[in-house]
Amino acid sequence: MYFKFGIALLLILVLTTGCWDQKELSSRSIWIGSGFDRDGRGDIVLSGQILIPGKQGQTGGKGGSSGNGTSNFVVSGMGKNVSQAAADLQGSLSREVFPSHRRVVFLGEQFARDGVTDMLDEHSRNPLVRLRTDIFVVKDGTARELIQSTYPLEKIPAIGAYKELEHTSGMKQATFMRFLRAASSDGVSPVLPVISLNRKGNKIEDVTKQQSFRMNGIAIFDKKKLKLKGFISQEEALNVNWITGVLNSTTVTTPIPKNQGRVSIHLSRIGRRILPENHNGKIVFHVKLTGKGVIRENQTRLDLRSPTNVKLVKQALEVEAAKEIKEIILKMQNTYQEDIFGFGETLHRKSPSAWKKIKDNWNNYFTAAEFDVKAELTITQIGLTGPGLYLREEETIK
Repeated sequence: MYFKFGIALLLILVLTTGCWDQKELSSRSIWIGSGFDRDGRGDIVLSGQILIPGKQGQTGGKGGSSGNGTSNFVVSGMGKNVSQAAADLQGSLSREVFPSHRRVVFLGEQFARDGVTDMLDEHSRNPLVRLRTDIFVVKDGTARELIQSTYPLEKIPAIGAYKELEHTSGMKQATFMRFLRAASSDGVSPVLPVISLNRKGNKIEDVTKQQSFRMNGIAIFDKKKLKLKGFISQEEALNVNWITGVLNSTTVTTPIPKNQGRVSIHLSRIGRRILPENHNGKIVFHVKLTGKGVIRENQTRLDLRSPTNVKLVKQALEVEAAKEIKEIILKMQNTYQEDIFGFGETLHRKSPSAWKKIKDNWNNYFTAAEFDVKAELTITQIGLTGPGLYLREEETIK
């Protein structure tokens, strides 16, 4: 009996080994980054950054051509929708397009302003598209320009983009998945990180003098139409990420009253707590920010070895952090009328019955809501010295 069972198991293993439609890697073109633009007629222009076989280990990384020393090249296709543009792009390649390795997608500013629903539909249906992909809006430029640009620290320029996102925004999350979630959820408006080409006049800066792109804030999208409405700065983007709970680290800098100087703290342990309440018929959100960090710069005459001076600095930093967070919330209320923070989701979790009555007009309620913002920061280290070493003893405040 056991012998027959063993033979049957062996036959199953033999017959199920492999995949009947498996394709060799040598028959596919590896797509690392893609870009979406629109031409003057409104057609979609899809560009792909493709690896050159056998050159992945070589130095270089200039996109847009296949000369010596380059590891990738850029091709484009056009169409009335994404599928048609992808089919047109395939006509420029001798190997089948394979987007499963694609890590980055760039949206030209005009494409984003016209709406991104076509791209979202195709990407969410296509089984070869990874949801853990980062998407960027190219401010003041096209996606094709971006993927044709150079980047001195990476062989493949597109890789430099998502690494910059990780190190400058303090977050490690796939923005495509987050965008889809926000677009399909009540109580939060979708956003995307912004990337810009470094230009000198109308020309892109020489890569030997300066890297060709950099992170440049957050793009705000209309909740209903999924069209780009505007931008906020990189500094404001960090504060947005603090409120939404995806920030891992940041730096707060504040002037110290009557001491003619500024102090900076680098926070690496960051949190926030949001408590909504109905106060006499008006929605009020209590936002508490927390963080622990080290003093990185002290331009004042304060000797931070003194507990009194540390307390003074701590209070000033807390006031500044709360003020910056309150400012970006007010900007979203007054300028864009979009809840990009997810306050609506917080209210939904606390009171589902109340949320049902207001969810269809949440952005109007968000605009009228009040926000009480407070910060509680902990200084864990003051550095290797209390006052600045350039100060004489009589110049310091103990």
